[in-house]
Amino acid sequence: MNVNSSATGTRRTRHVCRARIARATRTAALAALAGSLPLVLPLPAAAQQYPSKPIRIIVPFGAGGSADTMARLAGQRFTETWSQPVLVENRTGAAGMIGAEAVARAAPDGYTLMLTSGAFSSTPALNTKVSVDVFKDFVAIVNMANTATLINVHPSLPAKSIKELIAFAKSRPGQIGFATAGVGSTGHLATELFLAMTETQMVHVPYKANPIAVIDVISGNVPLMFDLVLTGAPHVRSGKLRGLAVTAGKRLPLLPDVPTVTEAGLPAFDANVWLGFLGPAAMPRDAVNRVNAEVNRIVRLPEIVKRFNELGVEPAGGTPEQFAALHRNDFLKWQKVVRDAKIKLD
Repeated sequence: MNVNSSATGTRRTRHVCRARIARATRTAALAALAGSLPLVLPLPAAAQQYPSKPIRIIVPFGAGGSADTMARLAGQRFTETWSQPVLVENRTGAAGMIGAEAVARAAPDGYTLMLTSGAFSSTPALNTKVSVDVFKDFVAIVNMANTATLINVHPSLPAKSIKELIAFAKSRPGQIGFATAGVGSTGHLATELFLAMTETQMVHVPYKANPIAVIDVISGNVPLMFDLVLTGAPHVRSGKLRGLAVTAGKRLPLLPDVPTVTEAGLPAFDANVWLGFLGPAAMPRDAVNRVNAEVNRIVRLPEIVKRFNELGVEPAGGTPEQFAALHRNDFLKWQKVVRDAKIKLD
């Protein structure tokens, strides 16, 4: 046997074996890498924790109002907590229904929310032709705050208390005008409730917007207005208007000299207005719970409580179920007021 030939064959065999081992090692390494990929690749959007992209909060009223103020306070905190941009979008018109329709038709993924007021609860009673169902087309998420109604009069009106206002109104039935932001507005319904409880008669003077109505009351063209504390208090503090009472359960730090309706002798007069978050009906429960928990955290922050006191609103919070019950009960209350006063938008 040729020794050189044998040695060459041995070297060739070793080379082939080493090549096979190398290929096997590379194959095993690739398989291990492939098996680990699902652990490091980004999760699909549906599996990511909410929120994983920008959030839009639709406010169905103009900028600067109570709902708009709450939306912007909440939006800033959402961004700080979740590191996601929050856009507050004012979609006005049709007594808040333009914005509501946009939310009801939005993708129910939790990225379109609505911050609205208690006026939303009275919509079915006022208008039977709205294109959305305020109960079936929305999910209640959380009540963020409550704002009381402030009974304001022009300083020239000879009434410095609720009792004096009632007596003055009864001495001039149907002669005293009251301004509102429009037919069916929260101020309109609150005033009609007051008139029914006190058995008095006044003349409704509706305007197209709250700021316009306030200007006419300040000028003395209309002597009376039931306004939300958040928008009416500055004019009382400046002396342009006289505050007779607030519908809060206790005196407000913002208006310590203005008595409550209970102190004024009308304990049953409840015209408080909620300011809360709703979403499209099919919004995922985990998203509802996440927004609910964050708002409950926000309204207990010392700096937010301080800001609420400055605005004249009270922190709320609570569960989605509690908010849904408040929404339904407010509808029943205002439905009776609307029916008794024969108020119609359609």
